Amino acid sequence: MRDRFLITTLSLLFILIIAGLFFNQVLLSGYYSKLSRNNSIRVIPISGTRGNIFDRTGRPLVTNRLSFDVAIIFQEIGDRRKLVNLLKRELGFSGAQIMSALEKAGNRPYEPVTIAEDIDKEKALALEESSFDVSGLIIETRSRRNYLYKHFGCHIFGYLGEVTANELETLKDYGYRMKDLIGRDGLEKYYESYLRGADGGIQVEVDSRGHQTRILGLKEPQSGQNLQLTIDMSLQLVCDKLLGDHKGAILVMDPRNGEILALASHPTFDPNTFVRSGTSQNRLKLLNDKVGRPMSNKAISGIYSPGSVFKIVTASAALEQKKITPYTRFFCSGSYNLGHTQFDCWKKGGHGPQNIVEGIMNSCNVFFYNTGRALGVDRLELYTRFFGYGKATGIDLTDEVKGIVPGKGWKRSHKKGAWYEGETLNYAIGQGYLSVTPIQVLNMISAIANNGNLVRPHLVRRVGANDLQNQKPKKIGLKDGTIREVRKGLFEAVNNESGTAKRSKPAGTIAAGKTGTAQNPQGRTHAWFCGFAPYNDPKLCLVVFLEHGGKGGLEPAEIARGLFEEARAGGYL
Repeated sequence: MRDRFLITTLSLLFILIIAGLFFNQVLLSGYYSKLSRNNSIRVIPISGTRGNIFDRTGRPLVTNRLSFDVAIIFQEIGDRRKLVNLLKRELGFSGAQIMSALEKAGNRPYEPVTIAEDIDKEKALALEESSFDVSGLIIETRSRRNYLYKHFGCHIFGYLGEVTANELETLKDYGYRMKDLIGRDGLEKYYESYLRGADGGIQVEVDSRGHQTRILGLKEPQSGQNLQLTIDMSLQLVCDKLLGDHKGAILVMDPRNGEILALASHPTFDPNTFVRSGTSQNRLKLLNDKVGRPMSNKAISGIYSPGSVFKIVTASAALEQKKITPYTRFFCSGSYNLGHTQFDCWKKGGHGPQNIVEGIMNSCNVFFYNTGRALGVDRLELYTRFFGYGKATGIDLTDEVKGIVPGKGWKRSHKKGAWYEGETLNYAIGQGYLSVTPIQVLNMISAIANNGNLVRPHLVRRVGANDLQNQKPKKIGLKDGTIREVRKGLFEAVNNESGTAKRSKPAGTIAAGKTGTAQNPQGRTHAWFCGFAPYNDPKLCLVVFLEHGGKGGLEPAEIARGLFEEARAGGYL
């Protein structure tokens, strides 16, 4: 009895399946044949918009705008002559352009193929109206990235680029398709997974002329998450304008928590150049420029000799290791002899007797030759690393470089030779093999400003509705007395009439800082300034770096003064 019931049930199921197949394949065959002939089921993708980017005050910096594209569905083209005339009249296409567009569409005959991007709204409306008489032509709308300040802050935001065929092999599992845009640099790349929206689409039925008759299905797209930055765009604009035509970088940070208030790198580029698909001469020119390197963020990726700003490390290490005291004096006659080699001070005739505060104030090379030699290369290398050199700061940007912290082991490995004492002297004044980034110098001066802590510089405060948690500061381990003596020297450098950084002295607040002039085998010296304010309760530190900028005590110091005063006017000091 049980077997008979099972056989009956299975027989009924088979009958239902056969009836369903007969209904779909025989009775509805004409309907589906008609749909197939007219290509009448169409899927219209709807891109999920990328998240917007705002500054710390809520000012929009990067948004999305509505864009109109022209596409052809080759299989639906009816009167080709009408289509050709329309493209010539409304888009100004030449005969060659039309042939290219039709050939491109013919390679994928059953799907919309874009032939013109980001056309004017008026043209889009005119073409939309004409498409009722010209089958095969459709107007697609899409969200297009819009960098409101163009080249200002470009190295913070980065830019977008199309997904390549090679990348698609990895990215297709994450919902990416060919021609999708993906973050290529800056915040667009670092926060890609948060900024990117989820695509949706509409499945529609169209008639033989390509006109929509009914909606068959809808999947709503999802927008990406917004970013709120630590950047103050008003201060950012000032930094970019102060850099002007210089190659270099300016960074401004709160030393208490690592919030970056401004980050400028020059030369710049306009990220809007990369929003359209395909290639362009302007884009190729930017990517292939190996002289100005506009696509390189010099603040985090440029490595240079730090020059005399590095004397902060040498002074701190020597005080910590008790190789000098606040009362130690070295006499500067204008040069220092080591064997048969003479090492010069920048000041001809010398500075006379110098203690640690005077040595920093005057940036006396001879004082630091003596100090560095007493310290030795091993201890100097150790404290260089304590201050964060030789490793990434961890800022939320891509392509940060580590720089070079030399020492005996490094030279054996990279130069296949022994370390010489004369190299220690150069090391002590920030020359030789030592290479650093501007953001590492920012971290160094921040550690002096905040009583010996390395903070993690960062650009994003909030992702969507979630505040980001800051990493705990890392103690360098400097004694209070060490920091106090170094800060005295930095105070005198700015506020003493003989100080090398006197041009940086701002109105309305008390600042401290250090200049640097770094020898450069490729030409004119690089110029540095790093400092903080207010002196007794630092709320802001900054770095100004000019490639081939001459002396740090001149233009970089003057730029720093302007920034201190601007920050005070903005309520940061």
